[in-house]
Amino acid sequence: MIKIKERIIIKKFNYQKLNGLHYTNTLVNKLNLIYNLRGRTESYETNYRDTLDRLVEIAKVQSTSASNRIEGIYTTDERLNKIMANKTQPRNRNEKEISGYRDVLKLIHEHYDYIPITSNSILELHKRLFSYTDSTWGGHFKDSDNQIITQYADGRREVRFNPPPAFITPQLIRDLCDAYNLALQAGEISPLILSGAFIFDFVSIHPFRDGNGRMSRLLMLLTMYKAGFDVGKYISIEKSIEDTKPDYYRVLKESSAGWIDNNNDYLPFLDYFLSIVLKDYREFNERLSLVNQTDLPVDKLILKMLRQALQPLSIKEINNLIPQYSEVTIRRALRKLQEDNKVNKLGKARATKYGLKI
Repeated sequence: MIKIKERIIIKKFNYQKLNGLHYTNTLVNKLNLIYNLRGRTESYETNYRDTLDRLVEIAKVQSTSASNRIEGIYTTDERLNKIMANKTQPRNRNEKEISGYRDVLKLIHEHYDYIPITSNSILELHKRLFSYTDSTWGGHFKDSDNQIITQYADGRREVRFNPPPAFITPQLIRDLCDAYNLALQAGEISPLILSGAFIFDFVSIHPFRDGNGRMSRLLMLLTMYKAGFDVGKYISIEKSIEDTKPDYYRVLKESSAGWIDNNNDYLPFLDYFLSIVLKDYREFNERLSLVNQTDLPVDKLILKMLRQALQPLSIKEINNLIPQYSEVTIRRALRKLQEDNKVNKLGKARATKYGLKI
């Protein structure tokens, strides 16, 4: 046991070098594409305020739902929408945790400039995450050792990593925040790379008894915001992670090897992280380009969306893709497209989707 403690104490976070991170051509290309796409989106912010506000609301719902679903926390779509709109009180443990995530997400969206990356901030965000529950550990670092367990879709559970013990956790989080902030001030490494590395190390420390995964995704959004990458405001990064969950767990495992001894390779996780950010910036640009097509009527835009999707879409999915139109307008256009024999209605009730008539 003494040997384990000695090894944990020497854990260092060198964000000036990131363990000699090898910048592959793929990694550099992804970074360049992200910076380029970010530049394009900035011109839309004043011209399409109403549509962007709608995208923010869509992303909030998707982010809250997806980040909690990753941890096995669910409620119905109807209840989720009411919780997100503050039109109901949580009825059970799941809804209490969803409500906490909603509040922390809102705080980050609206006040990220005032939230420093410090141990105290992390503890306060965690406290708010569990503020609706009767948990006693909200806002406190773990008081017993834990494990990082990957649960697969088929029900299999696998111990991916044994985090450092509880007694050293507060110091590790302080060291992590200090290393991140110093590297950010130095300006020698892309803040996006630093954000990904910070999130990976945070997950590896696993500082809380519960809520580590959700906190990591909230901190991902926060660090990206502070670095000037606000795509997570409009496109749900959490949903993108949920959609690629097997890859997410795989790269966490690959980058964990040698972590305790400062020999881990950040590349697998960072490559995945940049892929997610790039995908979301591309999606954001595509949505804004559709908003910009003011010469296309709603029925033409719906047909274009269905062609690009290569699969049937629900009214909600269509509305998310062209948020400049109301759901009522989209329903009306879909009825007309059905009458014109251009679109098929598939399924019934909540399972209803629409596809191109072939």
